[in-house]
Amino acid sequence: MTLSWKEWKLNDIIWGIGVPLIVAFLIIAFPTLIGPALRQVDTSGSLESILVMGFPEMVLVVALPMLIGLVWNQWAGGASGFLLGSLLAISNQTMYYLQGTQYTFLLGYVVSGMLIGYIAGALNKGSYSLKRMIVCGLVSGIIAGLFLFFTFKVPFDIINGIAQPIDMAGDIPFVLFTTLLPRIIFGIIVPLIAKLAGPVWHSS
Repeated sequence: MTLSWKEWKLNDIIWGIGVPLIVAFLIIAFPTLIGPALRQVDTSGSLESILVMGFPEMVLVVALPMLIGLVWNQWAGGASGFLLGSLLAISNQTMYYLQGTQYTFLLGYVVSGMLIGYIAGALNKGSYSLKRMIVCGLVSGIIAGLFLFFTFKVPFDIINGIAQPIDMAGDIPFVLFTTLLPRIIFGIIVPLIAKLAGPVWHSS
């Protein structure tokens, strides 16, 4: 179908201009506004680590694969998770100069991204039931998060952007918390977006 240059709908403006602009401003706001505000509230840096420094990770290997899996299918979700996880792994390898057995940590990003997209799509089966999508989002997020945590067997914590030795008794609960909590949050938020965006996606 060929549309005339005069044929515009409100949805075209909302999804074609409004939503991308909101997302773009949010991406800029997280490190510049939200991060400093969180540091004043939580001096330990935990909230900033989860919500700000982990934001690129959440977008690449959680939100986008889950969204594509929910509104399309498991194959698209899994493939997008694999590709986006690979980008994140390459980015981390470049920034932190990971070598040797540390690649297991990077591979965890790739496989967990693939898992979250595939599981969300396989369980949802194209349904637009919000309750079903939330269940699928939570299950896929928790499973992929636990798998990623399993790959954190290298003896340092890189979540805060600084390689630090892990106290096996003290830091592992914190790493598990910071790994699972964002995926649980996105397991609720992404289905809400999918509920709104899915019909628009398929009708366009």
